[in-house]
Amino acid sequence: MRPKVWNRRVVAVFAAVCVAFAGLTVRLANIMTGSLADVSAAQNTGRILLGQTRGYIYDRNGVPLVNTGERKAAVVLCCAETLPVLRTLLTDEAALRDVKPGSVITRVTETEVPESPCAKNVRLVTRSGEGLCRHILGYTDGDGKGVCGVEAAFDSVLTEAAGKLYAEVTLDALGQALAGDGITIRSDGYDSPAGLTLTVDSRIQRIAEKALADSTITCGAAVVQDCMTGELLACASVPVYDPADLTPSLNDENLPFLNRAVSAYPAGSVFKPFIAAAALNAGLNLNDIYRCEGKITVGTREFRCYNGNVHGGETLNEAICHSCNAYFIDLGLRVGAEGVLGTCAAFGFGRSVELFPGDGAQKGYLPGAEEVRSDAQLANLCFGQGELLVSPIQLAAAYSVFANGGVYREPYILKELIDGSGSAYGFFRPETEPYRVLNEEHCRYIGKCLYHNMISGTGAGGRPANTTAAGKTATAQTGRYDENGVEQLCTWFAGYFPYTAPRYTVVIFNEKGRSAAVDCAPVFKEIAEEIVKLG
Repeated sequence: MRPKVWNRRVVAVFAAVCVAFAGLTVRLANIMTGSLADVSAAQNTGRILLGQTRGYIYDRNGVPLVNTGERKAAVVLCCAETLPVLRTLLTDEAALRDVKPGSVITRVTETEVPESPCAKNVRLVTRSGEGLCRHILGYTDGDGKGVCGVEAAFDSVLTEAAGKLYAEVTLDALGQALAGDGITIRSDGYDSPAGLTLTVDSRIQRIAEKALADSTITCGAAVVQDCMTGELLACASVPVYDPADLTPSLNDENLPFLNRAVSAYPAGSVFKPFIAAAALNAGLNLNDIYRCEGKITVGTREFRCYNGNVHGGETLNEAICHSCNAYFIDLGLRVGAEGVLGTCAAFGFGRSVELFPGDGAQKGYLPGAEEVRSDAQLANLCFGQGELLVSPIQLAAAYSVFANGGVYREPYILKELIDGSGSAYGFFRPETEPYRVLNEEHCRYIGKCLYHNMISGTGAGGRPANTTAAGKTATAQTGRYDENGVEQLCTWFAGYFPYTAPRYTVVIFNEKGRSAAVDCAPVFKEIAEEIVKLG
């Protein structure tokens, strides 16, 4: 049975679970204000917990994606020497009168206090970042345990790298702090560099997230992949949730918790190049001319090109530029269901891509040969409709095959583990070894058609000004309608650049689209141009 990609009950259950963690998302340093009742005695030494850290998550260049926040705090042992400092921290006279000699006060403060044996300034690290990669990173609950994303998948690794920061004082027989011995700040693995590294480039992730924010896409995704290695350089989804305040997102109809980069949707015309690949694998001559009359009849069904446009005589190059449905239906029927499905499976369609344990990635849906029993069913598949479902990361991996000369590489996002000295170990690699799908000549042929599409075809709106690119648009029907009876469409743009020496594959997806040329193509253009500027 085909998976239900539109089943929102699953999301609703997830949202209900999230209620339990609402408001408990960011593990901030534990700042306490107290007297000796807050001090735990170990022999004649008292300890006050000032803060806790959890393992780091880095981008590919060693840039921290978490633990980037900082708070300053003052730790003061209450005695005659520190009275002037206490007056700056406790502006309420009543609170100042209640201070007991020998107690210890901790306060978050913007300015540093005069430091002495009985007064110390400390730096406290918070579990915050720039807000990048929220769907990939996930978040923690009030106890500092990972709830979803990398935080949950590698909770044990990040917990093992946790550390604590203490203020230590010497206690007398009555349990009061001795002012003469002052305060010692003690670290127990606090702010250790240990953790893990992702393949994500925070600069490219920032570009992708900004491009989505600049666009009209309210529910969608942007994926950037290194087409030569399979590494994911950016993986963005909108809308996003605020890990510091989950409550507003729990009942949001746009489902901010859903990572659309790994969710599956109808593909539409971005699927057409793979029909061409199946034809080339079958030995068909794609230089032959096909005459499009704006429609094609298959059995008792009639399939039309967009708006019934009559494209006339076409080779593959013109058919991709026109996004001609009739051409690709005729081509797929000539190949046959077995040849089409076999080639598409080799491109990774219908296969689960789990970026990390429990990431919820959907494998999409590629019908089996037993399900494509009629020519009409095959015709639907040939222009990306029917039962077919794909995710943005699947599509990025598939287009990377055209970019890299014909080799499929499984996309991945985990790079390595980092120990307490900051050294890398435990390197991650995909389970599936790279394998050839197309020969280089066929890849060049299809790539040239995708390049021409960016010059004079449906993809022209996505053409970058500072580099060359190859790509394809799509507008897919969903069978879902809004309150005005207008069908909700999924729109796409998939491509790679530079065309002459490909390095990056980019996929843009819009769940509530109208026209790929208007809503997705400009996002591809912005991302490509900004990445090129990085040098």
